[in-house]
Amino acid sequence: MCPLPLPPNPNPNPKLSYENDFLKTKKQPLNPQSKSHKNPHSIMSLFLKQILLFSLVPISLICLFLPLHHFHHHTQHPFPTFSNPFSPPPKIAYFITGTKNDGPRIFRLLQAVYHPRNYYLIHLDQFASNKQRLELALKVGSVDVFVAAENVNVIEKADAVNQEGSSPLGLVLHGAAVLLRWKNDWDWFVNLDASDYPLIPQDDFLHILSFVPRNLNFIEYSKNTSLDEHQRAVEVIVDSRLYILLKGKMFVGDKKRELPSAFRFFMGSQHVILNRKFVEYAIQGWENLPRLLLLYFSNTRSSHKGYFQTLACNTKESSDAVINSNLRFVNSDNTARDPSIFRASNSDRILRRDVAFVGNISADSPLLDMIDAHILNRGRGMVSPGGWCLGSSNWFSDPCGEWGDPSVLRPGLAAKGLEKLILKSIKDMSIGSSRCHHQ
Repeated sequence: MCPLPLPPNPNPNPKLSYENDFLKTKKQPLNPQSKSHKNPHSIMSLFLKQILLFSLVPISLICLFLPLHHFHHHTQHPFPTFSNPFSPPPKIAYFITGTKNDGPRIFRLLQAVYHPRNYYLIHLDQFASNKQRLELALKVGSVDVFVAAENVNVIEKADAVNQEGSSPLGLVLHGAAVLLRWKNDWDWFVNLDASDYPLIPQDDFLHILSFVPRNLNFIEYSKNTSLDEHQRAVEVIVDSRLYILLKGKMFVGDKKRELPSAFRFFMGSQHVILNRKFVEYAIQGWENLPRLLLLYFSNTRSSHKGYFQTLACNTKESSDAVINSNLRFVNSDNTARDPSIFRASNSDRILRRDVAFVGNISADSPLLDMIDAHILNRGRGMVSPGGWCLGSSNWFSDPCGEWGDPSVLRPGLAAKGLEKLILKSIKDMSIGSSRCHHQ
């Protein structure tokens, strides 16, 4: 199919259009001269619109955002603008998703993973009520730093998701497309769930990524599929929630299909860290491979656990720049669930896990408080402090109540283990050969 250009924006002022679509903060930008730019080369195929309808139709028609400035009643100074002779740290675009009753967990995760340089897009699926979505927007709009930085948005018009179907892939592509259109100066895309939590301060994470090539993708993958993964790959399913039907069932076909011969099949984790150029490649589909894979994965069970792996490892440019890790630790064993390992005397054991995030933590787990106290140094109800925070750090005050240059990073010991892991992975990469095919 010939690629079709994106429809023109009905509103000639993209900033005004975003005010109608986004959960926007008060007009106090980090840089008053900066403007959001629309990619003039954005293209998409008619097939993409048919396969992932709610993910790839014109964003101005489908993702509406709650207006934060209606809820915010505080007056706060904007971030100052500084001239920096050095290369600035990278920016991360976070896509945080949850479902019914996940609003408080997502808000706590947002505070823990927050940095004014990054962007945060939040989505509660259709199982969450409009009231819960509004309550989350109220909380976000009540935080002065979120409003001043204008870097947090909550999606108002939610998508329906079936974790066993192909709609989770559509949701991730939808979120990535919105982030691309909202801002075009970020370097990596990270998707998080409500049950995730950072195991490293953002200052440390951004400091490490400052020395990492911006073309790297962090994707956990395997070409040796298990029996269950092979079964999912040969099944043909239809996920009704891909077409915005909340209560529709997932249909499984009677006949099986052969594994494709046009590309090699890879599976892995649904959590990824993708560079912006690769995200643009997956969304805009200027070559045939992304469209071909969407044709296949739109009818594949749990396709979000294989699409990015297969796309990256079957693309020459991307396969040479894939690190087989998503920098996460999944909290799935009894030892990891024991909060005693997060005590101060054992905090080094956690730092040696060499990861940026931990997943599968329950909302009431004492692990969260332990991470806040011993790793993030985050006070209750506050954002995680960093080099941009200029306020007093005594027991009763918020050090981030006053802020300075968001490009100033003050990494600590938490960066050491993860830094060694990433540097070793980069060193081990064979120049000119695909890591995907040489596991």
